[in-house]
Amino acid sequence: MKFSATSRRALMLSACLSLAAPMSFGPAFAQDAAPPEDDEIYVDSQTVIVTATRATPGGAQDVKHFRSIALDEFSEDGLPRASSFTVEGLLSEHDLILPSKGGCEQLFCVSTHAMPASRTDDEHFVGIGFESGIDAEAYRAEPLSLIAVVDRSGSMGGEPITRVKEGLHAIVDQMREGDRLGIVIYGSSTVVHQDVIDVENNKAALHAAIDGIAINGSTYMEAGMKLGFATAFEELEHSRGKTRLMLFTDENPNVGDTSAEGFMGQAIDGSRKGVGMTTIGVGAHFDGALATKVSSVRGGNLFFVPEEGAANELFATEFENMVGEVAQDLVISIDPADGLKVGAIYGVPGELIADAGSGTVTVTIGSAFLSSKGGGIFATLEGEGGVSELAEISVAYTDAVSQKREADADTVLVSSEGIPANLAKAELLVDQYVTTTRALARFHDKGDAKGASKLLAGLSKRIAASDFEGMESEVELVDGLAAKATKLAHLAGRTLPSDLYGDWKVVRHRGVEDISRGDLIEINDYGEFITERTRGRDKGEEIYQEFAINERQLHIEDTGLVFDYRVRGDRLTLRNRLDGTEIVMRRDTT
Repeated sequence: MKFSATSRRALMLSACLSLAAPMSFGPAFAQDAAPPEDDEIYVDSQTVIVTATRATPGGAQDVKHFRSIALDEFSEDGLPRASSFTVEGLLSEHDLILPSKGGCEQLFCVSTHAMPASRTDDEHFVGIGFESGIDAEAYRAEPLSLIAVVDRSGSMGGEPITRVKEGLHAIVDQMREGDRLGIVIYGSSTVVHQDVIDVENNKAALHAAIDGIAINGSTYMEAGMKLGFATAFEELEHSRGKTRLMLFTDENPNVGDTSAEGFMGQAIDGSRKGVGMTTIGVGAHFDGALATKVSSVRGGNLFFVPEEGAANELFATEFENMVGEVAQDLVISIDPADGLKVGAIYGVPGELIADAGSGTVTVTIGSAFLSSKGGGIFATLEGEGGVSELAEISVAYTDAVSQKREADADTVLVSSEGIPANLAKAELLVDQYVTTTRALARFHDKGDAKGASKLLAGLSKRIAASDFEGMESEVELVDGLAAKATKLAHLAGRTLPSDLYGDWKVVRHRGVEDISRGDLIEINDYGEFITERTRGRDKGEEIYQEFAINERQLHIEDTGLVFDYRVRGDRLTLRNRLDGTEIVMRRDTT
């Protein structure tokens, strides 16, 4: 099989990466937090966003990437994996501010509300709000030194780099007197493309520098981040206020240390030295799993630009908020009343706490940011009812400006004044997240399209029956997934296009050129057919082709090759019925 596409070296990433990092039950305690008692569980988590009067969960600030792939034409015959669908991202897209209890004179004050859980008989659904006495405008007005780190690798060509430039132009236009900007670019090489300069009186030069960013080679993200942070550290003594790094990328590194842990280490070190990092994801190839892990650490947050024009909207509404870190090392403790236990916590990475018993559950959260919306943190309490005081919830944190440690607490009461509408809406959104991820797991892990269809259809009915405002996008998402699942259920027992997606190893072939036994082939739902050479002079080289697919055949675009396909067990056979050309592959699990 002769491939005509341009080759480049790249690391093949598994399509099975999990997006939401599981909660860790380890000694990752917040600053000045006391060690846990024997009956306490510590859960290491990510960022919180703060409005002028409330705090809501952050890190992954949206699920726009998941929406874009869930309804994308390349995956119209299959269901997406939940790798970009996080509960904190879903909640953060909605304004879920709970009623104020008033009287807060410090950075954070806890404000809690509870309701009977509608899906079970023995649970309470609890909303944890954070009232605030901060002057949000004063935080926004503090001058900013921003180091933009731009991925200019081959995968960023075309629309992705156009979106990045759109975003950078919008940032320059919004920056004010006292703000400073520098640009680092990385591809095969990493350089300071624009030295850090005052934005005032230099906007024309900065716009020109942005326009001059050109695509170049591989994705050496490790080097890009290192130079970006080094540039930011040098800027600290010149900054008139806060200093921050902003990474623009599709998160597909293929040179150097490509591990999430390596990038997270850099981000943590940067935050400890006074430089946090915002990730702006772009492109159809965006690796949401890696980006979410990296943005989950202290000082990090994440946004995705799904389409042309979205960058202007994003930076017009959120730029000052995404760089406005106001608190660090938050510790939220939930101490249930006798007879109750914490079932799950939503709004921080991963919702699972397997069995917290009756002890205190403590969540540590890296950072807090300003925000124009009010998402939230929510929990379920399991056990017999009959008590009016359900739990004691406390928060401790470090003010990012004064570095003063502060604390507050509130008692969760059974409400006698009706259920806040936003608390009930939050429960429905949590239901959407749990049911959707369960349906996708049932399809991908068990091959049960009918079961997935049934779960999504029931969820669609529950959302349709609600009268909450701002749920139109959720109706579109769930109905679209339900329709796909129903179609797949009708096709059960046949090889489906989605069965081809993943990593394969060539075990034999006939009648093809430029392919060898042992070569690795990735077929993904972005419409890419990627061959990695594993032998000879071309070892390590990757050949990228695009393909079109239906329920019976796969066509390598820009060639005359049309294959019938069949999956049996872990084997995939591609065969051209006209000339007998054949490739037999085994699913690669290494």
